Amino acid sequence: MAQEESSGAEPGTPLTERSKDIVLLVVQHLDARSFLALARTCRGFYQESFRLDPVYWSQATRRAFRLPNQPAVELNGRLWSSLYRRLLTQTHVFTWGNNDHGALGQDEVEDNEDPPRRFPRLRGPILRHAPRPPRRQPIPHRAYPSEMVGSKELGTIADMQCGGWSTTLLTSRGALHTAGTIGNEFVGGNNLQPLAYPPGYPKPTEREDEVVTIRQFSAGRAHILALSDSGRIWSWYSIKEPCRRITFLHVDLTTTRSASRNHDERGIVRKVVAGWNASSAYIDGSGIILWKPHGRNSNAVNDKTADTVEIAESIQVPKTTYTRPFRSTYREPDEATAELGLNVGEVVNHIVLEHFVIFVTDIGKFFAARFEWDDEGNGGTCAGVVELAALSTVPDKKQKVDIQGSFRSFAAFTHGGEVITGTQDYLNACFERGPNNADIDGLKRIPALQKTGVISVAFGDHHYHALKKDGSILSFGRESQACGSLGLGGEGEAEKRLRGQYYDRQRTDVLLVQHAYTTGRQVWFDEVKRKWITYLMSGGYDPLEAQPRIRLTADPYGRAMGEVSEWIEQQGRDWDKHPEFAHVNEDGLGSHFALTVAAAGWHSGAVVLVNEELAKRLWYRWADHHFPRIVLSDGTELPGSVPLDQWKGGVRPEWVLDQEFS
Repeated sequence: MAQEESSGAEPGTPLTERSKDIVLLVVQHLDARSFLALARTCRGFYQESFRLDPVYWSQATRRAFRLPNQPAVELNGRLWSSLYRRLLTQTHVFTWGNNDHGALGQDEVEDNEDPPRRFPRLRGPILRHAPRPPRRQPIPHRAYPSEMVGSKELGTIADMQCGGWSTTLLTSRGALHTAGTIGNEFVGGNNLQPLAYPPGYPKPTEREDEVVTIRQFSAGRAHILALSDSGRIWSWYSIKEPCRRITFLHVDLTTTRSASRNHDERGIVRKVVAGWNASSAYIDGSGIILWKPHGRNSNAVNDKTADTVEIAESIQVPKTTYTRPFRSTYREPDEATAELGLNVGEVVNHIVLEHFVIFVTDIGKFFAARFEWDDEGNGGTCAGVVELAALSTVPDKKQKVDIQGSFRSFAAFTHGGEVITGTQDYLNACFERGPNNADIDGLKRIPALQKTGVISVAFGDHHYHALKKDGSILSFGRESQACGSLGLGGEGEAEKRLRGQYYDRQRTDVLLVQHAYTTGRQVWFDEVKRKWITYLMSGGYDPLEAQPRIRLTADPYGRAMGEVSEWIEQQGRDWDKHPEFAHVNEDGLGSHFALTVAAAGWHSGAVVLVNEELAKRLWYRWADHHFPRIVLSDGTELPGSVPLDQWKGGVRPEWVLDQEFS
C-alpha cells in the first residue's frame, strides 16, 4: 500500500504505466531469461534504460553465479549483462607459484630418467636395470599462470581461495573442490577433489540443497570454513574426510533461507573467515566469534564420528555485537547500545590474522583485537580492542571502507580512496601504545594502489596481488626461493629482469625493483607476451647490437633495469584493446578479465573470463622489434645504433624511489 501511494498510481494500473523504480522493484526477483522475455513484450520495456538496468543485472549476476560481493566491474548495465553471458561459458582458473604439495592443481610432468647404475658385490660385468616406465612427477613451480586441470569440467567458477598448501574452488552450484593438501593429507595426482559431507547428506553436484550448497567460504592455513545457503557452518580439516557442522555451546545460531538482512533475528551467520590458526564467524547479535579449528587435537564436545562438532570454548570479540536498526524510527534498547553504535558502529567486514582480528564498521572506523590460545585445549582469550586511529576516516557514502588480509599482512580501504597496507608488527605497536596510536610507524601507501581502481588485495606469506576494476592483476612483494609466486614469468634470470625482477644478495629470493611500486607489474595470462619477452631478451632482430644494453639491465641497483622494465610494462598493456579487435571485444573486457584473485603461502590463483575468440586473434608483429633503447631519467641514452624508443603517451612516469615499499 505504501508503494502504491508513493508511486502515485491507482490500484490496477498496468505495469507499463508505473514508474521505472516501482517496476524494477517487482522484476528484480526474475531470473535473466524471464526478465529478457518481459523486456521484449513492449517498446517501453525494450528501451536500454530498462533492458540494461545496472542494478538488476549486477544483482542477477551475483545471485545466479554466487559471485563475491565486490564490484567486479563498474555499475554499468551493458557490462553486467555481458558479464552474465560470459560467466556461462568463459570462466577459467589459473594458478602459479610453488607446487610442493600439489596446490596448483596442474599437469604433472614425465620423469623419464633411467635408474642409476649399480655395481655387483662379486666380480662380473656392470649391470644396469631395464628402463622403467615413465613416472609422472608434480611440477615444482610455475612462474607464469597456467590453468588448473579439470577446472573447466566443473562449470562456472564463482570464487577461489588459496590455503597454506591448497587451492579451493566454489562453483556456481555451490559445490567446493580442492587441490593440494589440507590437514597434512595430500590426495596426490594434482587433481581437484570434491569436498565431502557426512553420510546421509546430498552432494551439491547432484542436487541443489540449501543445507549443503555453499554461498561463501574461506580457506585457512590448514582448514576450510564454509557457510551454506541455509546458514549452517561447515568445516573441513582434511581433504580425505567429510566436513563437520559447527555449533556452539554458548552461542545460539539460527538457520535461514534468506541472505537478506533482518535485524529482528539473532543468531544468523553472515560470514565465516578462516585464519592462520583460528576459525571465525560474524553472527547477528553475538558479533565476531573465534574458535580453534576442530580436528584430531580438538577437545570439542562431540565425538569425531558425529556429523556435528559443538564448540565448547570460543572467544567473543568485544565491541562487535552492535547491529544498526534498519528503520530510523527504531530506538536503541538501552544507553550502552546507543553508545556502542555511536562510537564503534556495526561491523561490515573482518579478517583474522595470525594473532589479530581486524574489523571495520559502518562509521568508517577500524579496530584490532589481539587473541591468544591456551597451551592446552581449545580455550583462548582476547586481550581487548584498540581503534586504529590512523586508518579511521570520516564516513562517505560514495566510498566504502573495507579490510582485507591474511596471515601477517592486511590492506585497509579507506573513505579517502586510499589502500593502506600494514603488518602484525604495526598492530602490536598500536596495541602496546593504546588509543593514542595515530603516529605509529609501519603503514605503507604504495603509489600503484592509490586511486587506481583497486578492489581487492590478496596476501601470501611474502607476496601479494591487487585486483583492479579493469580486470587486471598487479604483483608486489618477495618471491620466496624464486618459486614463481609473483606470476610475472621469466624462464631464466635474464628474462625476469625485463619484468623488473632480480635476485636478492643471497641469490635465494626474487625481489621487484622500486619502480614497480609506482605503477605496478601486471600478471599476463596470454602466451603471446611471454614469447615477446623471450624474443626481446635474446636481443630482438639484432642480438649483437643489443648486447651493451642488455648488460646494463643486469644491475638491479642501477637505473636501466627499473626504467627498461617500466617501458616493457607500458608496451605490454592493452594489446587486446586495439581497434582492429573491436568487433570481438564489444564489451571492452578484453581477452582476459580477472574476476577474483587469491594468494596464500607461496602460491596464487585467479578466476579469469577468457574471450577465446579474441585471445586467438592476439598476435604481435615483433619480428622487427629491437631490444629497448631509451633515454634514462638522468639524461643518459642507452648505447646502440637503433632509434631511441619513446614512452607510451610521450611522458616518462614520475617514480617514487625515496621510500621502501618492498
